[in-house]
Amino acid sequence: MVKILFCHPMFLSKSPDEQAAASPYFPLGLLYLAGYAREQGHEVAMFDATFAQDESDFVAALTAEAPDVVGISALLPTREMALTLAQLAHEQGVIVIVGGPDPTKSPEFYAAQPQVDIVAHHEGEQTITALLDLVDDGRLTTAVLRNEPGIAYRANGRVMVNQPRPPIENLDSLPLPARDLIDMDRYLNVWQEMNGYTSLTISTARGCPYGCDWCRDAVHGNEFRQRSPESIAAEVKLLKETYQIDRLRVIDDVDAFSREWLEAWAETAVSLDAVIPFEALNELERQDIPMLDVRDSL
Repeated sequence: MVKILFCHPMFLSKSPDEQAAASPYFPLGLLYLAGYAREQGHEVAMFDATFAQDESDFVAALTAEAPDVVGISALLPTREMALTLAQLAHEQGVIVIVGGPDPTKSPEFYAAQPQVDIVAHHEGEQTITALLDLVDDGRLTTAVLRNEPGIAYRANGRVMVNQPRPPIENLDSLPLPARDLIDMDRYLNVWQEMNGYTSLTISTARGCPYGCDWCRDAVHGNEFRQRSPESIAAEVKLLKETYQIDRLRVIDDVDAFSREWLEAWAETAVSLDAVIPFEALNELERQDIPMLDVRDSL
């Protein structure tokens, strides 16, 4: 069975901006990938650099976990560190896959780096598991990759960028993020110390409802898809019972949500005893949102 070590390359110790922001939220996107890959039968582990000291902790994780594949998520601010960790994994003979917002925007750049074997661009759950299946079957060749959507790679000295994979339409079908793979208590304790309350992020939708040009390079594209209110309320109930959190932070554009969807979420939350006040990722224009706690959380 193939084992993948997912990697979040943002070291809080090396980022004064993140320290000043006082909002060390866990890598939700990677945890979605990990949960999906695990559900599909693959062995998964996580290296979360948030509270690690330096790159030596990643090397130690490589030794301890002995993965076949490393999957690194990259943002523009973490590009340099992501490539540094990719090099460390490459030196140990591990297959390196890089994905996330920055590789989705610039797949050619990442695919040209010698320490990166494959770039997974746009929505990643189905792409990463397809690649793990190929590794598991011993069929990860450039000839096969030619027909695999959602990736970029090198072949005969050239960078090849394949078309995006169609997005997942039914978001309720996705398993919940694999929060058990990281030190959730550490996050909650640090958040309490920094802000005086505990909070976790939750994703309720993917894509963009507005159709702006720049969204064509967003990880989830510009096709707006939303989870059902029942799905959200069930996840919130689990978070409430497991972590006893004070608030949620919704990472999506809450201003775009219909009043009907928000009311349905609120009603279902009440029926399930899953009411937790939430804050938005940015300042909201609307004032008519049930359960809203903080209108400007920046």
